[in-house]
Amino acid sequence: MIRERKRIALECDIAVIGGGPAGIAAAVCAARSGKKVMLVEQNAYLGGALATGLSPLSFLDKKGRPCIGGFAQDFIDRLVENNWSLGTEICPKHNSATCINSEGVKLQAFRMCKEAGVHVLLHCQVLNAEMENDTLKSVTFLGKCNEINVRAGIYIDCTGDGDLAYLAGCSYEKGQPGSGVLQPPTVMFTLENVDQERFFDYIAKHPGELRYNDTRIYENPAYDIEHFRQHRSHVFVGLQETFARHKAAGTLPVERTSFIYINGTNPGEVYVNSIRMINTDATDIMDLSRAEMEGALQIPALVKLLKEDVPGFENCFVSAIAPSIGVRETRRFRGLRRVTETDALNGIVPPDTICLCGYKIDIHSGNDNGLFFRDIEDVFGIPFGALVSAEVSNLMFAGRCISSDAVAFGALRVIPCCMAMGHAAAVGAGLSLDRHVPLREADVSEIRRRLSEEHAVLSMRETK
Repeated sequence: MIRERKRIALECDIAVIGGGPAGIAAAVCAARSGKKVMLVEQNAYLGGALATGLSPLSFLDKKGRPCIGGFAQDFIDRLVENNWSLGTEICPKHNSATCINSEGVKLQAFRMCKEAGVHVLLHCQVLNAEMENDTLKSVTFLGKCNEINVRAGIYIDCTGDGDLAYLAGCSYEKGQPGSGVLQPPTVMFTLENVDQERFFDYIAKHPGELRYNDTRIYENPAYDIEHFRQHRSHVFVGLQETFARHKAAGTLPVERTSFIYINGTNPGEVYVNSIRMINTDATDIMDLSRAEMEGALQIPALVKLLKEDVPGFENCFVSAIAPSIGVRETRRFRGLRRVTETDALNGIVPPDTICLCGYKIDIHSGNDNGLFFRDIEDVFGIPFGALVSAEVSNLMFAGRCISSDAVAFGALRVIPCCMAMGHAAAVGAGLSLDRHVPLREADVSEIRRRLSEEHAVLSMRETK
């Protein structure tokens, strides 16, 4: 007997698709304002890239001032209270680092959604978007042989890849101008029993392990061994000499010029971000499947290299592999406004800014081991219109898939900025519903006022 899929119909005010950093922020903030909110996630957990151990970079700008607040800061504060984060500290390379516990992130995301009254639906992927003229009428999801049809007043696409916007027929760009090459995804994994003091002693005797010979990469001389010794919240990027030596010998198992780890919250624990799957389009299921599998299979060889050739790693072991690959770049959709390279490099903060970004221009090559890493002097602003679809009247984006060019994207793709976008999208969606006005006519001055009341940072004048 052939069984049909079970069909379920649900309704809400705001549907948030994707439970990563942007999605958690959007769902919780919208629910806190009294809206009926549904959060739909394809994985069995919430947190996205933040739940892999990645550090949220650049809560602070280059001058050490807070440039992200609101929900994002609240989330980190709660992690700290539960000993699931080492807090935020200055970093000469990334402006700031905020080391977290990956499992703590998952637990806290569930807690905050439950406290706010968010209806969370896991194990579900977008299957279909029903359109009527320029309005999204409903979205169908598939999960465990169930077909769930969700009708909402406003939809917020926080999938990173823009899966809902794609199915709704929205225009998009991918990759670098001309080539279309995408930044590569990464398979994260966790190492335990690392002797950091022994490792730091080795780096102190070999300072060349912390230096590039590449003019495309901004280097701050203050990013040295004393920084790592003095700051528990740190991101280590180094071993360039070791990796170059193995590359020349044909024994380097990864497409990297350096080894990257994020310090963990437990002694001897680090999260490794050193496997880049080049020539990968994560919106292509064949590419994505290959990258997940081949990336995981690179881990034993990299760990063997570390154990045999890097002091402090002799007795390390793998305790976890991230449950899903970390995607840097796929689709960017057409919004009412577009964030550009000019905005990022010139520190432009337009009057309709709904969050700030102070991170560097950080673009990983998708077809070799290259990296473009450029400092920016001042924060730039992301306007509300970059979160609003130019083509679908009740659709918003938050996170990686907002409206931007490839260069500005190299900065705004980081976790704190994505969380701030989610917060802003929630406020904008809620106000649009309250006043019965289209998103395109939303009162941005009122959105900004409410964001300020909720401790979002919208101008660096607020933090001087």
